[in-house]
Amino acid sequence: MSEFVVFVLVVAVGMLGWYVVKRERPARFRARAVVTGSALEFLFRLQRALPECAVCPQVAATALLEPLGVGQVRKAALARIVGRRVGFAVFDSEMQLLAVIELDHRPRLTRREAECEGYFSQAGIRTLRFHPKRMPSGEKIRSSVFPRETRVAPRRQQHELPETIDFQPGLPAWRNTLNANS
Repeated sequence: MSEFVVFVLVVAVGMLGWYVVKRERPARFRARAVVTGSALEFLFRLQRALPECAVCPQVAATALLEPLGVGQVRKAALARIVGRRVGFAVFDSEMQLLAVIELDHRPRLTRREAECEGYFSQAGIRTLRFHPKRMPSGEKIRSSVFPRETRVAPRRQQHELPETIDFQPGLPAWRNTLNANS
């Protein structure tokens, strides 16, 4: 009988210990800073250099890129960008993406970064990279985001264009230029 009591006591203590260790604890959270250090300084620099633009830090690549294709092709393309984030996304006043900006601590791109930059270039989105120890000036940032705005176009004489275009009779009004270089 005493052996049975000891056995029951050992099993009860074991089950109580298992319950204490394995019981589900409530999830706990704390606030986390989105941008810190040199990235925070760079965010303020971007906002001063581009006051007419919206600058968003830490944006998911899936919010900026949409994979093309259907079925497994689309799933595979989506799997390549899921979980990736960009440092900063710069939008114009109509919330059209102008550029993606990264603060890059390394002298060369990693394979993963180059791959992601290729995805953005396929979508027609420029990726700009700056080193945090060599922070660019506001003018440099502006000329990088708006490259056409800063170039001075040579002065040309303006010619008046006719309001209508007359085509020669007998020739079609359009021309197939797809095979023009063949």
